[in-house]
Amino acid sequence: MKIVLAIDPAQPLAAYRDALLAAGARDEEVVVVQPGDTLPAEFDGLLVSGGADVDPARYGETKVNETVTPRPERDTLDFALVERAGALGAPVFGICRGLQVLNVALGGTLWQDLPSQRDRGVSHAFSTRDGHDPAHLAHVVHARRNVSGRLPLAAEIAALDGEPVNSRHHQAVKDLAPGLVPLAASPDDLLEAFARDGGAFLAAVQWHPENLVGRPVQKALFTSFLAAVRRRAALVNPHASPGDRAVGAASERGGQHLAPGDPGGRSDVRVASGAPEPR
Repeated sequence: MKIVLAIDPAQPLAAYRDALLAAGARDEEVVVVQPGDTLPAEFDGLLVSGGADVDPARYGETKVNETVTPRPERDTLDFALVERAGALGAPVFGICRGLQVLNVALGGTLWQDLPSQRDRGVSHAFSTRDGHDPAHLAHVVHARRNVSGRLPLAAEIAALDGEPVNSRHHQAVKDLAPGLVPLAASPDDLLEAFARDGGAFLAAVQWHPENLVGRPVQKALFTSFLAAVRRRAALVNPHASPGDRAVGAASERGGQHLAPGDPGGRSDVRVASGAPEPR
C-alpha cells in the first residue's frame, strides 16, 4: 500500500506523517512528494496537506490584494496529483489548503481573503507564525443536517458536531464544486468539511486534525481515510489474498457508514453550478 503525502518544505511534515501513523499506517507506506519531485505512477491514496494560497487564476480570478500569496510550484504538484488520483480511483483526503485545492480542481471557487471579503465576526487565522499553538482551539464546527451516511467521513463529521477545532487559514470555499456535499460549517457558516457524492473516496476538512489526533473524534478522520486506502489497495493488488480482495469488494459495495442522523446546521457555501444556498 502506498499513501502519497503532498507537501512542501515550509509545512510541518512530522505532524501529517505522525497522524497517519497514529491511525494505523506503517512508515514505509507513506511516500512524501514535494514540488519538483517526480510524481509516482501508482499509489493507493493521496493526502493533500496545508500550505500557501491557491492561485486565483485557477478559478478565473485575479488577486484581490497583496495578502494573496500563491506558490505556483505547489499548485502544480497538488493539481497534478489530484488528477492522477482521479485516474487511479485512489481515495483523496484534503486538509486546509487541501480542501481548497480539491474544490478548485473540481470546478469551485474560493474566498481569496476572508477578512476583506467575508468578515462575519469569527476569526479563522490563528497562525503559528503569530505565536499560536498548532492545536489552539478557535471555534466549534456544526455538522450538516440530513447528510447521507454513505458519503465519505459523514459519520465521523457527525460525531464532531459541536466540537472545537483549530483554524489557520484566510481563504475558504465560496462556490462549492459540482458533486461535492457540505458536511460541516463554522459558527459563521463558513464551509468546514465536504465529501464527494459518488466515485472513489474524496473528502476534506478546513481545520488541521493532524494537530488534534490525540482526540479520538479527530483521529477517526485519518482512520476512515486509511480504511478506504486499504480497500483500494486490496482490490488492485494482484498479490492480495482472496480474503483481502473479498473484504475490499464488500466494503466498496456496502457503503461506509450508518446514517449520522440530524446533528447540526447548514453551510452558506454556494454550489458552483447553480444558485446560492440561503445564508
